[in-house]
Amino acid sequence: MSELSRGQLAPLVDAEDVSTLSYQELHRLFEREPGLADHLPDGICQIDPRSDEPVLFNRSRARRPHDNRAGAQTPCIVCTGRITRAVDVAGLSRGFTFINKNLYPILKPGAGETAPSGRPAHGLHFLQWTSSDHDLDWHNMPLADRLVVLGRLAALERTLLFGARGVMADNRDWGDEQETAGYVGVIKNHGHLVGGSVAHGHQQIGLSNLMPRRFLENLRFERARGEKYARFILRENPAGLTLVDYGAAALLVPYFMRRPFDMQLVLRDPDRRYLFQLAGDELEALARGLHDAIGAVRRLMPALGKEIAYNVVTHSGPGAGLYLEFLPYTQETGGFEQLGLISCQASPDEAARRLREAIAG
Repeated sequence: MSELSRGQLAPLVDAEDVSTLSYQELHRLFEREPGLADHLPDGICQIDPRSDEPVLFNRSRARRPHDNRAGAQTPCIVCTGRITRAVDVAGLSRGFTFINKNLYPILKPGAGETAPSGRPAHGLHFLQWTSSDHDLDWHNMPLADRLVVLGRLAALERTLLFGARGVMADNRDWGDEQETAGYVGVIKNHGHLVGGSVAHGHQQIGLSNLMPRRFLENLRFERARGEKYARFILRENPAGLTLVDYGAAALLVPYFMRRPFDMQLVLRDPDRRYLFQLAGDELEALARGLHDAIGAVRRLMPALGKEIAYNVVTHSGPGAGLYLEFLPYTQETGGFEQLGLISCQASPDEAARRLREAIAG
C-alpha cells in the first residue's frame, strides 16, 4: 500500500479551499505552474460540420506519462509527490482528497488562437484525486468520505461556472437563470483502454468556452421534446431495468443500452443542473450510486475476461437535468458502430440481472 502524505503535499499547496479563489487567481496559478508551458495544447478547435462536435488539437498530450499499462513498473506520480501544485485539500477518515492542475491540459488557459474556419479553445483543466491512499476510490471508501469528495468537486464546479462570467459567454441563451458562464465537464477514466494514463483514482474537471457535443445533444433533446432527458428516462425506462432506487436518484440500465453493462445514475429533480445545487440527500444518492456502479463494474469485468476499464461522464447544464453515465469497456467499437449502427452484445434485461447480483455481492 502506498499513499501521499500531508507533509509531502504541504510545499505544493496554493490554496486549501478552491472557493476562496477567483477565476483570475486560478488563471494566474496556471500561468505560474512550473513546466506547464511545455505541455500546453494548441488552443485551436475545428468543428465537425456533420455533428457540430468540437475537435481540439493537442499534440502535447501524446507525451503524458503512463503507469497503468500491463507490466508497467513506473512508480505512482501521486504517491511519490511528482505532481502540480494543489488548489484544494480536504481531510478524509484516512488521508485526504485534493485538487490540482493538470500538467497536460486539453484546454489552454487564456484565449486560444483562431484557425481558418476554426474557433479559439480555452479554459482550465484540473484533476481531483479521490484519496491520497493509492488503493482507495469510490468503490471502497466510506460514505462520509465520498460525500467530502463530492462536496469539493461541487465547490470547484461552482467556482469555475460563476468565475468565468465576463471571460466566457454566459449561459442565459439556453435558459440558465443562475448566470453561469462556460461549460464544466466532469469525467473519470479508469484503465489505459479508455484513456486513463494514471492508475491512482481520480476525476478530471475541465472548464471550456466550447459546449461539448453531449451537452448540445441534451439541449436539442429538451428543445425537441419539451422536457429534460432526466425526466424522460425516469418515466420511460422499464421498471425492471432499475438497479437501485436511492430516493433522490435512481441507478438504471437504459433500455437503449449501447454496450453491455452501461448504466445511468439519474437525479429525480429535473431542475437540478449542477452538482453545487444539490441538497444533502441528493449528494448522498450520488455517493451511493458511484459506489455501487463502479463496484459492480470492477466485479463483473474480470469475470468476463476483460481488463477493468471504464469511463464515467457527468451530464449537467443544458437540457440534461443531472445524470452520470457509466461506460465500461465491455465491447470493442467496430465499423458499423462508427457508422452509427450500434450492435450491442447483450440484452438490457440480462445486464440488469447481472449488475444487481454484482451490486448485492
